Amino acid sequence: MKTGVLLFNLGGPEKLADVRPFLYNLFSDPEIIRIKFAPLRKLVAYMIATLRHKKSEGYYSQIGGGSPLRRLTEEQAKALQEELRHRGRDVETFVGMCTWNPFFDEALAKIEQSKVSQLVVLPLFPHYSVTTTGSGFAALQQLIGRFPAVSKIPIKRCCSSVRTAFRKVTLRTVIPISTRRNSPSS
Repeated sequence: MKTGVLLFNLGGPEKLADVRPFLYNLFSDPEIIRIKFAPLRKLVAYMIATLRHKKSEGYYSQIGGGSPLRRLTEEQAKALQEELRHRGRDVETFVGMCTWNPFFDEALAKIEQSKVSQLVVLPLFPHYSVTTTGSGFAALQQLIGRFPAVSKIPIKRCCSSVRTAFRKVTLRTVIPISTRRNSPSS
């Protein structure tokens, strides 16, 4: 049984010319700019990208002219695949980004061609946030239907219950048992 592991991250501009379209993609996300009317949200994203790109380009210039995120994520995916294969697992890793190359649809196309029998989705964010992990899962959920072979395989989402687990731990450690009423974890 071949397992696919999709590592996902936000993405980032790889060169200075990518900064403005990257910012537009970032701020077009309905989980980041919470305007339901898409044309208005895209207008706001365009305005932010137009007003912020020069300043952001300056920051990216300071770190070599682009984000190292894709390279680092691909290195992590390769290392994970090698380690799991070394342990006898039939695994293939994939990289998808929320707002820049390689986009999720590119990753899903590769997953579809790979013929994996199950998929683990692994966000690389240090904690759960609606604007990162949540946004990525929402985008994937929307895209998976376009890939019939992928939509038929079992998909496990790592950290899909992080918020629930965190809430339970917080309730148990911070709020004394005698004061908890109607809590979902009691």
